[in-house]
Amino acid sequence: MKYGQTSIVNFLSRLIMSLSGFVATIILTRTLGQDQYGTYVVILSVLAWAGMIGQLGLLQAVKKRVSESNDGNYVVSGATIQFVLYLLLAIILWISRSTLNEFIGIDVTLIIILMLAIRLGLMFTQTVLEGQHLVHVSSILTPVEWVSRSLIQIVLVVSGFGIVGALAGYVVGAFVAAVIGIHFITVPSKPPSKEDFVQLKSYAQFSWLNSIKGRVFQSMDTLILAIFIPHGLIAVYEIAWNLASLFAIFGASISRTLFPEMSKIHSEEQSNAEIASLLRVSLVYSGLFIIPGFVGAALVGDVVLTIYGSEFQMGYYILLFLTFARLLYGYGRQFVNTIDAIDRPDLTFYINAVFVGVNLSLNVLLTWQFGWYGAAVATTFSCGIVLILGYYYADKVVDINIPFREIGRQIISSGVMAVVVLIGRSLLGESLSVIILLIGLGASVYFSVLLYMSEEFRSTVSDNIPFKTNQ
Repeated sequence: MKYGQTSIVNFLSRLIMSLSGFVATIILTRTLGQDQYGTYVVILSVLAWAGMIGQLGLLQAVKKRVSESNDGNYVVSGATIQFVLYLLLAIILWISRSTLNEFIGIDVTLIIILMLAIRLGLMFTQTVLEGQHLVHVSSILTPVEWVSRSLIQIVLVVSGFGIVGALAGYVVGAFVAAVIGIHFITVPSKPPSKEDFVQLKSYAQFSWLNSIKGRVFQSMDTLILAIFIPHGLIAVYEIAWNLASLFAIFGASISRTLFPEMSKIHSEEQSNAEIASLLRVSLVYSGLFIIPGFVGAALVGDVVLTIYGSEFQMGYYILLFLTFARLLYGYGRQFVNTIDAIDRPDLTFYINAVFVGVNLSLNVLLTWQFGWYGAAVATTFSCGIVLILGYYYADKVVDINIPFREIGRQIISSGVMAVVVLIGRSLLGESLSVIILLIGLGASVYFSVLLYMSEEFRSTVSDNIPFKTNQ
């Protein structure tokens, strides 16, 4: 499968995931209310951090080693390590259940332990599939999980089961996706050797901090906010974050698709020329959606937030900060992804250490002083650090060719889109139905202008049309 088609499959899968989650979230926020939905968000943040601790860089190590051309059995060895890590963490969670329940506000430790088992199982399954160059299969599991989760959550929450119904939907959705994914995994016939465990350790000893960096980026601010502000405001912040993340999914799909390919090229040829070419491609398309997404958020984000309830409109400026943060992080992620692929986790270790230290320090200090605006600024500044350091260290190992012209064309196309949307909003009004129509119009204008301006984009679209016949 072509890189572009694989990325599109991944993107569409994540888009379906986001849209199903979007619908479910509207119903959850309107049914549970701000406070209960905020508690649900805190539970998921605790689960996410537990999941990060429960794999400690293992997944990145498994994906790297599985993607390489050798005869090791990293599937079974990785699964063994994952099981042991889960058991240890489950015991720790149970011992600390009193403190955990007090922090969250309800008794959910046992449910979190169950959710953790299924979450780690699904994450491991998707990691192995990606390492085996089945990114398109791994990608399909994401909408399977989210659609299943959303349907069950909607039914149970509307039926009056509250947070318990939302958590039950989470468990079932992840379980269904994991079972399907396991079917496609190829398990080597020979038993794992001691060397397989050593190879995983050699990579994970650096990549564990990458796991922390990802989790810090995703939810450090949520946990810090839980200390300083009410759960109701956390709900608004999380909605803004989810919308910002929606714009970033194509860039994430690009890096997810290209990592195993870069890794394989490096292990087979020891040549960085083709890797540098793939890095350029990732930089071209990392901003394809997030650049117009940021412009669109500035233009109509205030009205879009009212979909979740009128009180969510207060998150408009938070949405702008977080969307810009995702834009910076998206480009930085491409550099870090490339460094990882060429087996230099020592360099990404340093980048991740700086990011985690800066993010944690700023989140505590700025959230304490300025509330949720402080958290948003801390996240944005930290993402800028990743971009700068990612570029600096990637430039040491590959020849970077930043596609300024293509990025510039995306910015110009977004500007044309902005003019159209502004005129439409001034003429047609600011009702939600009008704004939704303007979003569709703006997207059409953006892609039309970009297709006209960019020969490379036209070529990419043409080359990756699935039904195109070869002449």
